[in-house]
Amino acid sequence: MNEQTGTLNYQWAFSLIHYCSRHNISQAVISPGSRSTPLALACEKHPAIKTWIDIDERSAGFFALGLSQAGQHPVLLICTSGTAVANWLPAVIEASYSYTPLLLLSADRPDELQNCGANQTINQAFLFGSNVREFILLEHPQQKYLDSGYLKQTIDSAYNKSLAAKPGPVHINIPLREPLLPQAANTEQLNNIIEQISRDILTSDQPVHPDTSEPQPLKQTRLQAILTLLNNPPGLIICGRLTPEEQDNLQSVLPSLAEKLNCPVLIDPLSGLRLTANHSPLLLMNYDTFLDKAVFNGQSPQWIIHLGQFPLSKKLQQYLKQQNCQRIIVSSYGDCLDPLHTHKQVVNTLPKAFCQTLLPLVTRNPDSHWLSQWLDAEQQAENRIKQSLNTDQLFEGHVINTLLEAVPEQSLIFSGNSMAIRDFDTFINHTNIGDKSLKLYANRGASGIDGNISTFAGLLAAQPEHYGVAVLGDLSFFHDMNGLLMLRQLQKQGYNGTVILLNNHGGGIFNYLPPRQLNEFEKLWQTDTALEFRHCADLYQLKYIRITQVSELEQLTEVFRQNGFTLVEVIIDAQTSVKCHRQI
Repeated sequence: MNEQTGTLNYQWAFSLIHYCSRHNISQAVISPGSRSTPLALACEKHPAIKTWIDIDERSAGFFALGLSQAGQHPVLLICTSGTAVANWLPAVIEASYSYTPLLLLSADRPDELQNCGANQTINQAFLFGSNVREFILLEHPQQKYLDSGYLKQTIDSAYNKSLAAKPGPVHINIPLREPLLPQAANTEQLNNIIEQISRDILTSDQPVHPDTSEPQPLKQTRLQAILTLLNNPPGLIICGRLTPEEQDNLQSVLPSLAEKLNCPVLIDPLSGLRLTANHSPLLLMNYDTFLDKAVFNGQSPQWIIHLGQFPLSKKLQQYLKQQNCQRIIVSSYGDCLDPLHTHKQVVNTLPKAFCQTLLPLVTRNPDSHWLSQWLDAEQQAENRIKQSLNTDQLFEGHVINTLLEAVPEQSLIFSGNSMAIRDFDTFINHTNIGDKSLKLYANRGASGIDGNISTFAGLLAAQPEHYGVAVLGDLSFFHDMNGLLMLRQLQKQGYNGTVILLNNHGGGIFNYLPPRQLNEFEKLWQTDTALEFRHCADLYQLKYIRITQVSELEQLTEVFRQNGFTLVEVIIDAQTSVKCHRQI
């Protein structure tokens, strides 16, 4: 039996990987381990699979997340048994809340080693709870299952679930008995056996396609009710964070709808609508600066259409909370994305389809006064933001502004959470974008501090034609320094990018929150690591520069032209930062 077990394990693993490849899954992120040996080897031997090796499972989870987000297509994530699997949890949560498809293949000990104190054995069943779209516990490898359609059907189902109406991760747990590989007299014989099994399983099957559930078109009764509502101006459209699928071609139709309705569209930095060339003037980006100041002559919207996830801006959230009007949420994946609980209805369809359906049917609103007030407020806010940069006291606004002006066309930009993404929200403007089109990403599904460098690396790995820039605070950087190992791998393969480390000595976001007033603030919230981050650059073989003055930011233009990766540490005084932000 033992002689057959190893052979069966590899046939089992290679079949699983092959059925994944038939769905055009082409990338696997692997953390080395013993129990997962057949799965890792099968990926490496399969001609349609590109393997990425990340020795830190937590980093690997976020690297796979970035790979998948770039193409919105499942990526394989593979590790051994025990706590290795548990290290995926933060990335799995982010994937779930950001609608990112992943196939999690965890190796496991067999039944006879469960609940008996066996080494590196934990209960891996349902480990990720509701954060996966499905949990599948595979049978132990058996010839009768190899001879049937069991494995094919399992992968087909997992793939379809990962890309169904609500995309996300699917966990497949794979128990394997020892010996893990075929037994052979010598190394050459073992390799020959492996090669022969791989050739035998490979077929000329055509790729199969997912049976996904498409968002349903608007029913006539609901459509008529929406049209009646929109014919009662004024109104407001809000675009929160959108997935790549939701962003697709939305810019071609949304401004036309807004123009016909004579209403402003407030676009979140992660909507995919800000960093684009030929930006429509009806798409507003400075509302976080003016919403607590603008009066709009006492007018309020009669209706609000909300596309995508809930917006980043706290001031916009407060504004929405004050409005007593009809609010429609357009949710591509059927979720009710409304922490304010003020919506009237949820429409399950893609934003583009929603706009395309309404555009020829809505009545043109002849009154432009409401829109004019918003456009005036937008321009005044942009002027204030530009004025705030006329200081020689270095703060985050200078960094974002210089970055956007200097970064190459079509670059990929990744933002950390807390202060970084809020500074992108504030300081993106028509002047610093110019005619460039850029891509902005962030882990805003669960808005965690972990895995940011690894996600950036994964996004860049999937888009080698783009230059990449990550902007992170010092605590976010600290939480994922292991992710620099993946950047070093990418550097060896010819990828180029920059990590901008905004070092405000820990917890800068808390300077704007209630804990700042407490005597215990520095001990419990500011948490300055006091690390010399230049040593990270040496450790991971990256270039390094340190910036302490506004004038030194000019170096970014040259940095962005260099090959390889550079760590740019920008030293920011926390109190100066607070003062400059509050002057806007």
